Amino acid sequence: MRIPFLELKPAYLELKDEFDAAWHRIMDSGWYLLAGELESFEQEYAAYCGAKHCVGVGSGFDALHLALRAWEIGAGDEVIVPSNTFIATWLAVTFAGAAPVPVEPDPKTFNLDPGRIAAAITSRTRAIIPVHLYGQPAECRFAWARRRAQLLSEQKPWGLQRWGSYNHPRCGFGR
Repeated sequence: MRIPFLELKPAYLELKDEFDAAWHRIMDSGWYLLAGELESFEQEYAAYCGAKHCVGVGSGFDALHLALRAWEIGAGDEVIVPSNTFIATWLAVTFAGAAPVPVEPDPKTFNLDPGRIAAAITSRTRAIIPVHLYGQPAECRFAWARRRAQLLSEQKPWGLQRWGSYNHPRCGFGR
C-alpha cells in the first residue's frame, strides 16, 4: 500500500483553471519578477489580512529577516525559535545580528511548546518566531503574556500577527 506524504494533485485540480490562467498571464507577459502579478498578489493579500500593505519576497528567510529588521532586532537581542525548525529561521535571526534561542517542541504537535517558552525568556528577548509545522498551526498564546508587561517596559513593543495564528479562522484548513 502506498501512502503519499504530500498529494498535491487534488489541490491543483480543484484550482486548475485559476492556476493555468495565472501561468499563461505570466508567460505571455514575459515579466517573471516584480510585475503585475506580484502587485495584484500584494494588494489582494493585504486586503485578505486586513493590512495596509503586503510585500512579496523570494523566500521565508527574506520575510523573516525583513520583519526582524523592521522591528530593529539585532546585536544583543535574543529571538526564541523552535529547535526543530528549518535552518532558514535560525539564519534569519543571526543575519539580523540577533541570537536564536531554541525551545523544544511539544511532543504532541511538534510545534513550540508554550510551557517551555517562559523559561527561555530573558531581558534580551525581543521576539518569538512560531513556525506552523505538518499542517498544525503553532499555539501563539504563549506564556509570553506573563512577562510581556515587564518586557515592554524594557524594550520596544512587538507587532501582533494579524492572522495565521492558532484558533484564527484564516489559519490552516478551515480553522
